[in-house]
This record gives sequence, C-alpha cells and structure tokens, in this order.
Amino acid sequence: MVSSIFSFALSIFFLSSFALSLNSIITDKHALISFKNFITSDPNAILSTNGSENTSVCNWIGVSCGLKYHRVTALNLSGYDLAGTVAPHLGNLTFLGYLDISSNSFTGILPFELSKLRRLKVMNVGANSLTGDIPAWLGSLPQLEELYLNDNTFSGWLPSDICNNMSNIQILSLSNNRLEGQISPNIWKCTHLDVLLLSFNNFSGNIPPEIGRLSYLTQLYLGHNSGFQGGVPKEIGNLSRLELLNINNASLTGDIPSSIFNIFSLRFLSFSDNSLSGSIPTFHNLSKLEELYLNNNKLRGWARNEMSNRETFIRTQTIATIGYTAPEFGMEGKVSTNGDVYSFGIMLLEMFTDLTLFRMPHHIDAHHQPAQHATISSTQSAIFSHQIDSETTSRVEG
Repeated sequence: MVSSIFSFALSIFFLSSFALSLNSIITDKHALISFKNFITSDPNAILSTNGSENTSVCNWIGVSCGLKYHRVTALNLSGYDLAGTVAPHLGNLTFLGYLDISSNSFTGILPFELSKLRRLKVMNVGANSLTGDIPAWLGSLPQLEELYLNDNTFSGWLPSDICNNMSNIQILSLSNNRLEGQISPNIWKCTHLDVLLLSFNNFSGNIPPEIGRLSYLTQLYLGHNSGFQGGVPKEIGNLSRLELLNINNASLTGDIPSSIFNIFSLRFLSFSDNSLSGSIPTFHNLSKLEELYLNNNKLRGWARNEMSNRETFIRTQTIATIGYTAPEFGMEGKVSTNGDVYSFGIMLLEMFTDLTLFRMPHHIDAHHQPAQHATISSTQSAIFSHQIDSETTSRVEG
C-alpha cells in the first residue's frame, strides 16, 4: 500500500514538472512571437518560419535552448536588417543569458521589462537607432558581463549608479551616442572592467581620476568628447594591464603625465588632436608599444624611443613644411629653411634608395583610432619634433 502511494506521488511530481516545463516553453514561445510581431520590416524573410506550429521554438532562427530545462537561453538576430521596436515581452525569457540584436534598425527605447532578465550575461543592441536615456535598470542585471549600447542615439547622462550592482561587467561599450554630462566617479565600482568605450559622445568636465582604480582595464577609449576640461589624470598610470589608450580629440590641456609612459603593457597610445603642452616624456619603458600618436598638440621638444629590434608606429607633427625634420633643426620648435632642406633631402633619399614608408591597418575599431598609420622601423632611436601641421612618417633604421 505504501509503495503504491509512493509511486502515485512520484507520478504526480513528474507530471507536474512536465507541465511546468511545457508551460515555461510556451511562455518563451509567446514571448518570441510577440517579438516578431513588433518587427515592421524583415527584408530577407529571416523570421518567416519562426512561429510555426510545426517547428520547435528551439529550432527557430536565432534561438538556442538549454539542454537541462529546454528553455530559451540565447537569441542572436544580429545583422539581419530588421526594423521595428524592441518588444517588452522579451523580458519573459527568464532563462536568457545571451541577447544580440545588433546591426539592425531597431528604434525607440529599451523597455523596462528587460530588467527581468536576471540571468543575462551578454546584451548587444549596438548599431541600431535606439533612443532615450541609458536605462538605470541595467544596474539590476547582476550577472551581466558584456554590455554593448554603442552606435545608437542614446542621450542624457550616464547613470551615476550604473556600476553599483554590475560588479561582473567586463565590457562596457557606449561609444558613438549623444551622452553628455560628467563621467561619474563611481565608474570604478565596475571593478572587473576589461574594456571601456565612451568615445564619440558629448561628455564634459574632468576625466574622473577614479578610472585609475579599474585595475583589470586593458582598453580605454575616451576620444572625441570635445567637452572635457583639464588634463590627463595621472592616475591612469596606475592601470598596469592597459594595452590600448585613446583619448584623442578631447580638448585636453596641460602636460602628459610621466606615469602614462610607465605602463609597460601599452601597445597603442593616442593623445592626438588636443591642446596638450609641455615636453614630451621619454618612453623607453614602453617595450611593447607599437603605435604612438601625439600629433596636433602644443608639445615642444622631441620624443626619443630607445627601444631596439622592433617596429613602432608613430604619428607626430614636425617643424618642416614638407614633412620631415632633423632633431638639430627642431629643438627650438621654429620653422626654418634648414628644416625644409633636410625634408627635401629625405625625400630624395627615399626616391633613389627605395627606402620608403609603408602603411598597414590596425586591428582596432576605426571609430577609435586615427585614420592612417605610419610605420617606423627603429633599432636605436626615432626622434621627432612637434609644432605645425605636417606629419612625420619616416622610416629610420639604425
């Protein structure tokens, strides 16, 4: 008798679990159908089969399900030229860990209902036409590791508390929007940030020195924010893992902190198109540096690279009107005919020896780097002066 009761109870349990699982996948199905209904244009008919009664939700285009619970865990519809608004029903995909609807033409705001996606680790809505403020509820997604809101038309201030509950965030990409105001000092609370992209916005005020507390940071992009005031925080020199630093075209003033040139891990460094002044620090400690851009500033003197047996990309400004200068003609930062003669001589040398510069692309996103790169082979030293609008792009072999 006891055995029969136990068997009956076990059957009820399994039936209840099955019913709950079935109900859950139906919830996911309805959420995805609602998402499809908010699509106003699907020129490639990508979603034409999604919603079919004869096809499992887990076999719909762009949909992935987990093996254990058979719930929707990923939705990837990137680059399908879809247009419409983001359906709030996506918030019902409570097992969703990966959401990518980037490179489409979605408009409107990100609905508050997405705040229910507590398992979400990656959200990529970049390269759309989304508007409104950066949602404060993003800070309530505790497992979020990668957030891409770049290349939209988000506006307003970056929420000061966005990092309060996002301790796991590793990539925060907000570049190419219309964000304004100051970058909150609380940015340091995103303690595991690896990549921070805030370029091509309208941020103002000082760059918060607290950025120097992001000890895991390897890439920092703050360029093309013309409202910045002040200079480069010396605390950035504390970022011992930093590999790429780009703060070009950002209205920066003052000296370049010498601490920046002690970040041994740096491979790419650009402070071009600012109003930086003072002398150029030596950078012999930057043994991994591949590209350095200091052009279009008010720097004086010369930069000396004492690294050997490696190639370094450098863009500077020179005092010669043709494009080359000798250090002995450039120490005072004054235009001279001697500089022009030297420049013309280098051009003749290149013509007759075929020792010309060559150009190659850099792997960084084009939004965050200068448009062209000059390659300089340097075995002993490359010396450059900075004052007027010509570029130094010489190949020096020692």
